[in-house]
Amino acid sequence: MQGVFMGIFHSVGTVVSEIWQNKVRLFRLARYELKSQHGGTFFGFLWNFLNPALQILVYWFVFAVGLRRGNDMNGVPYIVWLVIGIICWYYMNQAMLGADMSIINFSDVLKRMRFPIAIVPVKTVAANFITHICSMVIVFVVVLASGTPVSLSIWLLPYYIFASTVFITGYALISSTINVLFRDFHNFSNTAFRFLFFISPVMWEPSDDSRILTIIMKLNPFAYILNGYRDTILYGWHLADNIDTGLIFWAITIVMFVAGCVLHMRLRHKFIDML
Repeated sequence: MQGVFMGIFHSVGTVVSEIWQNKVRLFRLARYELKSQHGGTFFGFLWNFLNPALQILVYWFVFAVGLRRGNDMNGVPYIVWLVIGIICWYYMNQAMLGADMSIINFSDVLKRMRFPIAIVPVKTVAANFITHICSMVIVFVVVLASGTPVSLSIWLLPYYIFASTVFITGYALISSTINVLFRDFHNFSNTAFRFLFFISPVMWEPSDDSRILTIIMKLNPFAYILNGYRDTILYGWHLADNIDTGLIFWAITIVMFVAGCVLHMRLRHKFIDML
């Protein structure tokens, strides 16, 4: 048993150390990934602001002008409530799906040179993190333009951004490893995220009298993050108000991160042969 724990600590320590020691290279690769996404375009980096702005415009037209005109969500304009959830979901969804293919897409570099493989999936998370920060600027423009006051609990928003990033990183280590060995994993995860979109409070929230949905929301780590973003920006709630779901979220996140580190370390020696 002691040997098992020592192996786990070694795996986690190696991955964390590899990421930390290569943090500068990691963010350089993340910036390069962002540039390559918009390479050759006229607006270039500005697309990191334009993409969320255009998405918000579409949702405003569909929901505010069309389906839910004049309706509020807990005293907040529905479009504001929706935009915060959509931008938060978009960050997690894009980062996690991108991480699936990160090692495979980086295979040409890995075949030619020795490289700290642990930072490969994390660089994809970092690239989406940069995009997310740009998107949040647009979110606050929408909130202020709607006349909705920003909560005094806004100082807790960095906590939820950090929590979501740790969660995504744990998933990235697992998914990028599995996808090298089983290429169909990305297609399965793409379908799973479509399902998760509809059981997460992105566009709706469960009623208090639905016990099953309440349990699902407590066990759903996406719900903790989505509600956390809205609570800190709009409603002024604090961490203690959601301590039960917070403990469940961190238990899932820590287990997933540790599992990701162990899986990555045990199988990374097979990557080059399988790419």
